[in-house]
Amino acid sequence: MAGMALALGGGGAKGIFQVGAWQAFRELGIEFDAVAGTSIGAVNAGLMCGASFDDAIKMWENLKMEQCLAFSQIQSLNSDDLLSLRNLNLLARELLHEKKLSTRPLRELLERYISETAVRESPLQCGVMTTLTPSLRGYPVWIQDMAEGRLIDYIMASARLPGLDPVEIDGQQFLDGGLAEHVPVSMLRSRGWRRIVAIDLNEKPTSAREVDDNTQLIYIHDPEDLGGFLDITPGILQRNLRLGYLDTLKAFDRLKGDRFAFWPDDYARLLRDFGYETVAGLEQAGAIYELDRLVIYDHVNFIEAIRQKRANYQMLYQQKRAALRIEHKLQAIRRGELKMLHLMPPLRLAFLMEILIEGKQQQETPRLPPRLFSSIRSAADALMLLPDELRNL
Repeated sequence: MAGMALALGGGGAKGIFQVGAWQAFRELGIEFDAVAGTSIGAVNAGLMCGASFDDAIKMWENLKMEQCLAFSQIQSLNSDDLLSLRNLNLLARELLHEKKLSTRPLRELLERYISETAVRESPLQCGVMTTLTPSLRGYPVWIQDMAEGRLIDYIMASARLPGLDPVEIDGQQFLDGGLAEHVPVSMLRSRGWRRIVAIDLNEKPTSAREVDDNTQLIYIHDPEDLGGFLDITPGILQRNLRLGYLDTLKAFDRLKGDRFAFWPDDYARLLRDFGYETVAGLEQAGAIYELDRLVIYDHVNFIEAIRQKRANYQMLYQQKRAALRIEHKLQAIRRGELKMLHLMPPLRLAFLMEILIEGKQQQETPRLPPRLFSSIRSAADALMLLPDELRNL
């Protein structure tokens, strides 16, 4: 098929990232012929085909845990993250007494926002990936193959994690579709689509980006952890909505960058001034320093933000030097005996830079335990190349 299709992966509350992507698709004028979803991706597929964008935003931004799960006793959660330790006793009691968690409120929420009639009348074909149990065989189903009135059943089946209300359709039992295919790219390919956009919510990229034929795949995936899959803390939801928007603009070359978003001309300027490896290291440093990922940077304000963070943490590092027993740790490095390092990431980065500077001054290669420093080495190398002032930019 010549058109374009969209594959939406599972990921629970992180699914709002896909709504941010939808916002970018609208701005870019990108239209799809089909959308297939797994788990929360199935929910969003239903929204894209059977609800307005504004209604989808309204549902997600106002989401509460009591709209997803019902508890046998009236009691309040202690955290918006269901799996937080603060909710452990409540969950344990519910599973002990009821043997499962009731998803009745989620079904009612989806029935309120997703019109099956609108989905069936939509020019956008809607598909849902489910998993049959006990065989654990993938069972993809398209709207035209569902009996009337079964759409919400299949979406609930696609999102049915162990411990939640069982879902039975025509005598068959189902589990979360992610057990069969986390991002349903093959579901689209089997129907003939070869131009596919895939949105993966996993912290680590899945096999969805690996295709072995002439498929043109645009793969959207954030390089940082989007948070817990049952964490509906409002600030986390707003962050992931924005990241989905920015990452999609990057996937279509309207913005650039790996961990951060840059205007294309400014990113080209950074590459010209520093080279890709150093820019990638600076982005890694920005992540360690918890630089704001929700804004779009130009080349000057990004470097200035990194430079200021570096100065602030270097000052903190010097102030805490004695308390952190830095000299003791340096001696352990010199002897090759450092096994553990209890430093917050920005201070660990400052410590590594001191080691590298000392090694350069003494023309020696320091013995660095890979387990302690390999994940931040490129950030340290890049920061050491960064000018103290902006006069050279």
